[in-house]
Amino acid sequence: MNNLSPKELYDQKKKEKLGSEKKLEQFGKFKKFLIWLLVILVVGGGIYWFIKRSREKIAERKIYAVFYQTQSRDHITIGQGHPAYNSNPPTSGPHYGNPAQKGIYKKELPDEQLIHNLEHGYIWISYRPSASSEIIRQLENFYGFSKKIIVEPRAANDKIISLVAWNWLDKFDPASGDSLDDAELKRIGDFIDAYINRGPEPNAP
Repeated sequence: MNNLSPKELYDQKKKEKLGSEKKLEQFGKFKKFLIWLLVILVVGGGIYWFIKRSREKIAERKIYAVFYQTQSRDHITIGQGHPAYNSNPPTSGPHYGNPAQKGIYKKELPDEQLIHNLEHGYIWISYRPSASSEIIRQLENFYGFSKKIIVEPRAANDKIISLVAWNWLDKFDPASGDSLDDAELKRIGDFIDAYINRGPEPNAP
C-alpha cells in the first residue's frame, strides 16, 4: 500500500527520471569511449601495418651500391681545375653552380654539373654510348616528369650502366649484352627508391 503524499510521489518519480537520464548519459559516454577506442585501434593498426610493410619492402631490396665519402660541396667556375674525384662516376666533390634540368639527355653533360644535381637529391643514370638501343630505352623508362632523375650517355663509364646518388654508386654490365633482365631492372628501381632525394639539399628543385 502506497502511503506517500502527492508531493512525495512527485519527488520519487522525479528521482527515478533523473536516475534514468543519468544512466542514459553514462551509457552514451561509454558508447563514445568504445567508438574512440575502436578508431584508435584501427588507425594504430594501420600505422603499424604500414611501418611493418615498409620495413619488409626495404629488407627485400638487395642494394649493391658502394658508399664514397664526401669530397667537398664547393662551387667552381666552368672549366676550373679541381682534385680528382674519388669514384667513377663521381658521387660528390667540387661542382658547377648551375645544376642540369631533370630529364633524358642524348648528349653527355659535364660531371661537374651533374654533381650539383646529386647534391639536390637526384639520381644520375648513365650508360656507355655503346649500350644497345633496348638498354637505353629501358633506362629512359625510369625517368618520370615528377622524379629527380637524369639519364644520359657517358663515355668515361667503366661499366655499361652506372647509378649515382650523393655518396652512393652502383655500376654493372648487364648479363645479356642487349637488354636488362627483371633482376637488373629491380636493382635499378631499388637503388632509386633507396637514395632519391637524399642529398644534402633535398628541398632544392
